[in-house]
Amino acid sequence: MDLRKLEIFISVAQYESFSLAAQQLHMAQPAVSIAIRKLEDELSVVLFERNNRSVHLTAEGKQALNQAKQILQQVSEFKHSMQSLDGKILGELSIASPSMLATYFFPQVLGEFLSEHTGITADIKQAGTQKIASLILQDEVELGVVNQTHNQTGLEAIPLIQQNLVLCVSDQHALAKKKSVNVTELDALPMVLYQSDYFIRQQFDQLCQQHQVQPDIRMQCNFLPLLSNMVNNNFAATVALEMMPQQEAHMCAVNLKPKMHLDMMLAWRKGRMLSRASRAFIEWLQHQ
Repeated sequence: MDLRKLEIFISVAQYESFSLAAQQLHMAQPAVSIAIRKLEDELSVVLFERNNRSVHLTAEGKQALNQAKQILQQVSEFKHSMQSLDGKILGELSIASPSMLATYFFPQVLGEFLSEHTGITADIKQAGTQKIASLILQDEVELGVVNQTHNQTGLEAIPLIQQNLVLCVSDQHALAKKKSVNVTELDALPMVLYQSDYFIRQQFDQLCQQHQVQPDIRMQCNFLPLLSNMVNNNFAATVALEMMPQQEAHMCAVNLKPKMHLDMMLAWRKGRMLSRASRAFIEWLQHQ
């Protein structure tokens, strides 16, 4: 069987379109259609239901998709194992991470890991933890950072880091010298926050609702450098994991009462054959 046909099949299934798959594969659309038709003839099954606007997997197609992904993964593993007979692990580490950990946690961790494994490169995608769980289950990334709450059925995970959620203010802010602040004191406080699709924001909103607190939300944004600069310039406060103020020179952490903490996990799809790069990273983390 031609493995290229399997790659084309997976791409068409992902985009539910022959034309979009052709664009991504840098092929002519007729060539994609011919490849799928030949694969269907070879397997003696219909893989797609076709209409004028889109294509959808049949029941047989869904089963074939899972097996096709496993076959290509096994082929990739075989290539890497042959290439690394000298003992050097080769490959790419694919991780999805929330922006806060990508900015303040992974630089040190990945720097040390990649220095020890010079044959491995890293591809880091940024997303919220809820989205990351979906990316892992859909095999769009091998590894991803999720909150313990999102460690749902279908995922395996190891503990990564536990962090408190703190109020972050400039060192010039009126609250900067306080060790802690009750959430009720945040009523009408000017704040800049993540948008509502981020888990930290959802946890903070829930805390405010429980205590009938309404901060003055001046800006919502998922772009972390903008949030941190707004805080550092004393325009507003924010809430974040404590790693953020620990690494920002002009930012102070004020503990929240009641205390909130997040357990972050490194997760992958249960039953997936992970690449050697991913396995090496997991084992490395477990020995730190």
